[in-house]
Amino acid sequence: MEPRTYTLKEAVTILHRSDGADEATRITRHIRHWTSLDLLVPVGDKHTGTGRAREYPVEEIYRAAALLELAKWRVPVTVLADTFRQFTADFEKEWLLAVKGTEAIYVTMTWSEGLTVWNIAVGKPELFMLDDPSPESEIGGPASAIVINLTSVLRGLRF
Repeated sequence: MEPRTYTLKEAVTILHRSDGADEATRITRHIRHWTSLDLLVPVGDKHTGTGRAREYPVEEIYRAAALLELAKWRVPVTVLADTFRQFTADFEKEWLLAVKGTEAIYVTMTWSEGLTVWNIAVGKPELFMLDDPSPESEIGGPASAIVINLTSVLRGLRF
């Protein structure tokens, strides 16, 4: 038996919390944009053409939920584009714990010009900052950071 996949419309229904049309439109637009940037990967071709719906595996729905949370806090998509997929692959075990909901899993993302660092922690968040003001630094000055409770974000999905 093949794993269950979800159309874009089904994914939006799972991801949005308010049942409002404006929120559904915003989520649809985000998912399409993230798919075009390869932050989300549908089953088969990402350019399906007219009349054929994209299908997303459940893992991509979880990634979309995390991306929506980061977008809510205005994390630039340019920052996500280079590192998000690798981050989710590197911390697969922790993602599965967040999906199960048995442990509080916190994701920390710190970024600055030229550098993005991800961390995942079980039980309590670990915040760290990047700041190297030296002229030779690749960091490029003070950094921004965000911490999200991934378990809480995924708990809100409506499968």
